[in-house]
Amino acid sequence: MQKSLLIIFLGMCIKVSIAQSFNLQWIACPQADSTSEVWFRQDWKLKDYPTHATMTIASTGKVSAYINERNISTALWFPARSNNDGKPICITLDVTRFLQPGNNVIAIWYAPSWTHLERQQIAIALHVRYVNNEYTFLQSDENWLTRPATTSLTLDGGEKDDGYEYGAKWNSEDFDVATWQSATAVEGSSLPYSYYFAGYPTVKVSKIQTPRYFDVVGDSVYYQFDKAFKGQVRVTLRGAKRGQKIQFNGLTYTCNGELDEQAYPRFTIKDVYRVLISGDKDFKPEQIQQVEGLEVVPYFHQSYQY
Repeated sequence: MQKSLLIIFLGMCIKVSIAQSFNLQWIACPQADSTSEVWFRQDWKLKDYPTHATMTIASTGKVSAYINERNISTALWFPARSNNDGKPICITLDVTRFLQPGNNVIAIWYAPSWTHLERQQIAIALHVRYVNNEYTFLQSDENWLTRPATTSLTLDGGEKDDGYEYGAKWNSEDFDVATWQSATAVEGSSLPYSYYFAGYPTVKVSKIQTPRYFDVVGDSVYYQFDKAFKGQVRVTLRGAKRGQKIQFNGLTYTCNGELDEQAYPRFTIKDVYRVLISGDKDFKPEQIQQVEGLEVVPYFHQSYQY
C-alpha cells in the first residue's frame, strides 16, 4: 500500500515539474462577459499515430474537452466544484486513442463556476510521444481561436441555451472561422493551485428518472417525480418553431426548429422534484415528447484515462 502511494506521489511530482518547465499559458476570450460560457479551439497536425499522448487542462471553472469531436471524458464535465469556487485546478488525461495522423481539432467548452468575469479561464498542454521516442507538444497561447458559446449562465444560477444560434460544428474542422477571434494570453502562475494526475474529481449521471405523472395547467405543464434529487432535466421536443422559447427548472431554451430537438443545461445542477415547463405564445404542451430527470452525483474518477 505504501509503495503504491509512493508511486502515485512520484508520478504527480514528475507531472508538476513538467507543468513548470513548459510554463502553462493561461488564455481567455476577450469577448466574454460575467455570464459567458466560452468555446476554445486549435488545429494540430501530427505526422503519425502517437504511442502515448496526454492532455493537461488547467481551469478556473468547469470544462468539457473534445478531440476530433469526441468527448475525452465520460464525465458530464470536470472538475467538480462548489459554487463560487474559482481556484485553478489542473487535470491530466490520457488522450492517445483520440489523436490521428494529419489534422486534429482540439476544442474546449468552458463555463465559470458562477457569474463573474474570470481573467484566467483555461491553460492547455498536450504531450505526444511517437514510436521512435520522438516527442512533440502543443500549448495554449494567443494563436488559439475563441468565441462566446451559444449557452450562458444566468444571474439566478440557471442557464440560457440558444439552440437557434447553436454552432453545431464549433468543435469540428468544418466551422465558420469568421465568428471567431484570437484568444488573449493572460499572465498567471505556471503551477495551478490543485493538481490531479491519477484521477480527478468530477460529476456523473447516476440514474435517469421518469416523471410519475404530469398536470396540464393552461398552456403550461407540471411534471412530478417520485422523489426530490439534485440534477438536470432533459426535454425532448417535436414540432417546435425556430426561435420559440421554453423555460423549465432554471433553463431558458430557444428552439432550433428541427423535427426533434433536446433541451437541457450544460453545466448547472438544480433541485428536481416538481418541474414546470412553460413557454412563449408558440409553445404547446403536445410539443413535449419526453421528460427525463438526470440524477447527478459527484465522484472521484480513479483513472486518468477518460
